[in-house]
Amino acid sequence: MAGASPHPAAKGGKKALDAELNLVPFIDLLSCCISFLLITAVWTQIAGLQVASSGGPPEPQQNQEATIDLKLLLTEKGYSITMPGAQVDIPKIASADGQPAFDRKTLGEKLRTLKSTLPDQTAITVEPEDAVAYDDLVSTVDACLGEQLRNVTVAPLN
Repeated sequence: MAGASPHPAAKGGKKALDAELNLVPFIDLLSCCISFLLITAVWTQIAGLQVASSGGPPEPQQNQEATIDLKLLLTEKGYSITMPGAQVDIPKIASADGQPAFDRKTLGEKLRTLKSTLPDQTAITVEPEDAVAYDDLVSTVDACLGEQLRNVTVAPLN
C-alpha cells in the first residue's frame, strides 16, 4: 500500500510505507454475512421434510411384531394402500377445473381407520410413479404425518 500514507515524504524523498487501514467497512460486511448465514441455516431446517431414504439401512423398530409392512402407492389411477393380505384402492376424483386429482380426504379417512385398528403402526412406505407431481407427493407425506405415521419412507415404485 505504498503511496497511501497521508504523511509527508520522509528523509531522502521517499514516501513512508506505513499506512493505516480502516477496518470498519470490513467488520460491517463480515457481520452482515454472518447474520445472513445464520438466518438461512434456520430456513433450511424449517423447509425440509423428514423422510427416510430407501437407499440406507432401515431404522430399528422397537415393536417389530406389532407393525406390518404398509405401502402407499401413488399411481395415475389414484392411491393404493397395500398391506399383507389386503389392498385398498382410492381412485382419483374430479377437481375444480375438471382434471382428475388425488382424493386426499378419503386417504385421510382410510389412514385414520388403519391407525385406529393398528395403534402401534408408525411406519409407512410411500411409492410414487415417475409421472406423479412433486406437489402430490409432498401432500401425501403430509397426510401420513398428520395421521401419526411418523416413520415415512419414500421409495420408487417397483
